[in-house]
Amino acid sequence: GINAEYGGYGAAGGTPPNIGWNLGGTQQQPQTSGAGYANQQQQQGGGTLQREDTQEVIKSSMVSKIEHDLKQRYQMFISRYEAEMTAVRQQEQELLAGKEQISEILANIETEKMKIRDTIELFKSKDGELREFLSQHERASEEDQVDQQIEPKTTLFKQYLNLCAEESALDDGIYYLAEALRNGVIEIQVFLKHVRSLARKKFMVRALINKVKETINKCEVK
Repeated sequence: GINAEYGGYGAAGGTPPNIGWNLGGTQQQPQTSGAGYANQQQQQGGGTLQREDTQEVIKSSMVSKIEHDLKQRYQMFISRYEAEMTAVRQQEQELLAGKEQISEILANIETEKMKIRDTIELFKSKDGELREFLSQHERASEEDQVDQQIEPKTTLFKQYLNLCAEESALDDGIYYLAEALRNGVIEIQVFLKHVRSLARKKFMVRALINKVKETINKCEVK
């Protein structure tokens, strides 16, 4: 009856069509039709959808991570850019302030240069006047001019000046003798000997000075 049902495949010795049955322990072949085949296709389609959903989740996660990384890098770039711009603005302000100071210094230098030029011109003018004065008044040496200025006009005043100078010289001699004695350069006997001599001369000079002063006073009264 089986051979008749399947068109005589068994009588002719042919192979029956594969209908998904496991006859006599042979390996089951996949179904290509019927309810089982439809269920199998439905399960395979569900697996495909599940795989697609998983890929979408992974893709979405990767996109989110990339967006997060890009936002962080962008924020870091903005922060660094703002910090650099702040530093640049501060440097610009410092440079502008320095420029103003330099301009002020240069202006002061120009003012000082003008003052120096004026001073040099004044110096040249005075130097020319001085040279002209010296050429017109060129005479004896400076020492001779001083001597002429302080030299007394009369014999009496000249004598008085010489006596005062001699008295001062005697005072200096007595002073230096005392210093020599104090430093142990001379003995006491030498000191006393020369001091007596100088004191005697000073006494005589002082007497002459007083006498000359009296004479001068008498001349002025007349």
